[in-house]
Amino acid sequence: LVVISLGAGVQSSTMALMSAVGELPPVNCSIFADTKNESKAVYSYLENLKKQLPFPIYHLSKSNIYDDFINNVENNVRSPNPPLFTQNVITGKKGMLLRQCTNDYKIQIIRKKIRELCNVGYKKRFPKDKYVEQWIGISTDEISRMKPSQDKYILNRFPLIEMKMSRQDCLDWLKKNNFDLPEKSACIICPFHSDKYWHHMKTEKPEEFESAVSFDKKIRNGTAKIKDNLFLHRSCKPLNEVEFLKVDNQLDM
Repeated sequence: LVVISLGAGVQSSTMALMSAVGELPPVNCSIFADTKNESKAVYSYLENLKKQLPFPIYHLSKSNIYDDFINNVENNVRSPNPPLFTQNVITGKKGMLLRQCTNDYKIQIIRKKIRELCNVGYKKRFPKDKYVEQWIGISTDEISRMKPSQDKYILNRFPLIEMKMSRQDCLDWLKKNNFDLPEKSACIICPFHSDKYWHHMKTEKPEEFESAVSFDKKIRNGTAKIKDNLFLHRSCKPLNEVEFLKVDNQLDM
C-alpha cells in the first residue's frame, strides 16, 4: 500500500499532483487528517484536488482542535496540547507547552486509516508480508523534519527530498504545469505562525484572525493543570496587541 500524507499545502499537493501526471509513481490513496481548524483556502484547495487526482482522498477527523482545547480550559476535559507559549504568573518566565496535537489529530488518524485499509485491527500484529509506504511532503528547506516511522510496518518516504526539490521548486512546478497554487497548510490557531503570516491573516483574512484572537483570550488563564498564562504569540502579548513584523521571525512548522 502506497499512501500520501496529504496536508493540501504546497509540498504535499505538489507530490500528489506529480503522481497524478506520471512524474512520480502511482499511489493507492491519500489521507487528509483534518483538525477542523484549517483556513478556508485550504479546504477549498482540497476540494479542487479531489477533482484532479485519480486516487481517493480520505478526509478524516478526530474532532475540532479549537473546541477541544477550549473545553479543556472551561470544563477541565482533557485534550492534546497545542505548542502554546507560556508565561509564569509570578516570575514572568516564558516557556512553551509540549506539542501533542500533531500526534493526536494527524499521525494517529492516518495510522488508524492505514490499518483499516490493510484489514489489520487495532493493536493486532501486522502480517510480515504486508507493509505500507507513506509519502510525506517535506522539501529540502525543511530537511530536519525528516523522521522514520515509529511503526515497523510503515516506511516513511520523502519523494521531494529524493528529487532535491525545495518549496520554491514545488511552486515553480505547479506554475509550469498550470495548477493553482495552494496556501500554507496549518491550523488558524497554530502558535508556529510567523509574524509575516499573522500579518497576512490580520489584513487578508480578518474573520480567521478574529477567531484566533478569541481563542487567545479564552486560553489566557491556563487550565486546571496548567497554571501559567497561555498565548498564541511568542512575545506573550495578547494577539490583538502585537505589532507584527513583516518578516519571518518566528518558528515555522
